[in-house]
Amino acid sequence: MEKISLLMAVLIASMALAPGALAHPDIQGSPVGPPGGAFYAFDQVYRSAVTPAHVPDNGNFDTLYMFPDCQACVPVSDAAPGMPDYNGGRWAVVLAYGITTQPTNAEDVVASATSLVDTGHRFVCPVIKIN
Repeated sequence: MEKISLLMAVLIASMALAPGALAHPDIQGSPVGPPGGAFYAFDQVYRSAVTPAHVPDNGNFDTLYMFPDCQACVPVSDAAPGMPDYNGGRWAVVLAYGITTQPTNAEDVVASATSLVDTGHRFVCPVIKIN
């Protein structure tokens, strides 16, 4: 039992040291879900329901852009419920560098970013449009 506890402690500590590896909604680049539970898509605000699971990197995913150079920015998606290519809340996290103010749609993110880096994090997170 002590070995299992020690192994868990080491695993948790190593996750805490890796950028974006902790599954926490308040940490930029978190693989689990958008910080603060809100994000933009097509100039609309959506709220998320954060789930604690990663999914395998196979099948279709929508892109969820996060902004390491803008701590106040919430993520932006290239898809949303009701859109033809929406994949039901299956997300691929991409870091968009060089953005310092809040974009509200994916086209602006792609046009403004100095670089886009796929983190490899995939997760499922249902979303609800905020009226």
